[in-house]
Amino acid sequence: MSLRCTRDNCVVQDLFSVGTCHVDRLEAWWILAGVPGWGVKQVEHAVRQAGSLERAVMLLPNADQWLRERLQVLHTERARGSWAMGWDAPDYPKVWRELPDPPLVVFGRGVPFKAEDSECHIAVVGTRKCTVEAQRVAFELGKAFAQRSATVVSGLARGVDAAAHRGACYVGHRTIGILGGSVGSVQPRSSVPIAKRMVELGGAVVSERVTGEPIQRWHFAARNRLVVGLSDAVVLVQSPAKGGALISAQLAMDLGVMCWVYRPENGLNTAPWAGNCQLLDEYPTMGWDSVEALADRIIEGKGMVNSFIAEQGLPLAFRSTWRQIMKTRGAQLDTLAMLTGMDSPSMLKQLHAMELGGWVRRMPGGWYIPLKI
Repeated sequence: MSLRCTRDNCVVQDLFSVGTCHVDRLEAWWILAGVPGWGVKQVEHAVRQAGSLERAVMLLPNADQWLRERLQVLHTERARGSWAMGWDAPDYPKVWRELPDPPLVVFGRGVPFKAEDSECHIAVVGTRKCTVEAQRVAFELGKAFAQRSATVVSGLARGVDAAAHRGACYVGHRTIGILGGSVGSVQPRSSVPIAKRMVELGGAVVSERVTGEPIQRWHFAARNRLVVGLSDAVVLVQSPAKGGALISAQLAMDLGVMCWVYRPENGLNTAPWAGNCQLLDEYPTMGWDSVEALADRIIEGKGMVNSFIAEQGLPLAFRSTWRQIMKTRGAQLDTLAMLTGMDSPSMLKQLHAMELGGWVRRMPGGWYIPLKI
């Protein structure tokens, strides 16, 4: 959007009247963003033609009743605990303003954006229907970036997204989730606990949608532009031949954002990795296979500075088992015994002790899930 910060559209909170309503600048952006059939270009044109944001709102036909209804939606969302930020707010991400279609208003839960935030932001993207390896790699990426004080940005979807957020939360570092739906109704429901933990750790969940707005399939593709636009680098963990992760990779290249693609040791030519294979065939220098080496390269060699907050109070003898359970958010006894090199009776005894200590819960089918995050 090419609107400039002139006297009429700079960052102020002055109220002005429209009909019988008094609105501020955030509310004005929200009103214009909701005009049926209008997008960013139409809003820009209206403001330019009117000469100011305020006058553009005043010139809307039959504005009073519709305006009241529109404002009520905004007020209700904020009453539910969400913060809202308009396009010309000082803390609105500058990189989003440079997008062809920036959101005029964004909503969030947790800590709002800050203009002085100097942390490196890294998008970790991949398919919802990921393999166990991809889930493990995403979790390790989240940990590695968080240990270097980088902020993981992703979409909070199942699979790769959620695993990356969990990895960052495992360290105890902030992470940002950008949703296709609203912040008041996190989807899928399996992501609700991790979203809550993200907020507790000083991160945020963000969306351009309000609670109650019908979710469309294209909303999830649209949010990818915000994930990529907020990030200094994009790391693709796994993608089939088609999917949102490939859209994110293409967006990164279009926007000049560094893009890295995981090269698995085995199976690159199989269907789950078809998108990776496609990108690596075309751009072989994007490939990487070591989490730690990639993290050091992106964060310019910054050493690890954060410890694992999720392990505080955990007996040392349990840590190997705990880490295996955390990587996939649950595992069966025999699998844990194999991965840790323990025999099944010893593993069962350890899991029982962890359950008594409130670290894990036994589920039907012999599964053990973590309780601390």
